[in-house]
Amino acid sequence: MFDFLRNKRQKNELGASVTPSSVATSSTLQRRNIRRELIRVVLKDTLRLHGIPFDWLACEVIIIPITHGEEELRIQLVVLKWKEQLLRYAPALQQQLLLGLDRFDPSVDHSKYIVSWRFSPDCGYPFSRMPDPKFWQKGAVPPAFEEPESVLDRRHTRRPPIIPKSRPSSAGSMDQSDDFLPTHHIPLS
Repeated sequence: MFDFLRNKRQKNELGASVTPSSVATSSTLQRRNIRRELIRVVLKDTLRLHGIPFDWLACEVIIIPITHGEEELRIQLVVLKWKEQLLRYAPALQQQLLLGLDRFDPSVDHSKYIVSWRFSPDCGYPFSRMPDPKFWQKGAVPPAFEEPESVLDRRHTRRPPIIPKSRPSSAGSMDQSDDFLPTHHIPLS
């Protein structure tokens, strides 16, 4: 008689009571896991197609619910091994990943996915400091690789590089060398 006051629950195959919201939640989680796995598979396939070793990049997929039924998907590509040639082609690789997703799952609009790049702390990037501001100006020469200054170094300027002294060749005499002053004999008396 008072059925309308009872909480209506369905029973699954095992006889356990299941609410409609828990069924929706489990199907949503399953769909999210499938999307995550698809993105990882497509990234691996894209890397394979372009000859990029698998241990250079990893992928993290973050799904954020925005409104009821809508989600924002973020793909974070994690650089595990620093390779400058890979980063030169990062936008092209990102585009190839999205094209691969379109190819595998054409029913979803992958252009709305947000792709970001993150660098692993132990990826081995060689630059620990930003270059001089003049570097960013037009026509500036890129700086050579420099060793980071030690925290214990109290000097304010770097030491000049050590220039090895040239040795005279065995073919020429010592008197003809420009590196040495001529030797004069002085009597000891």
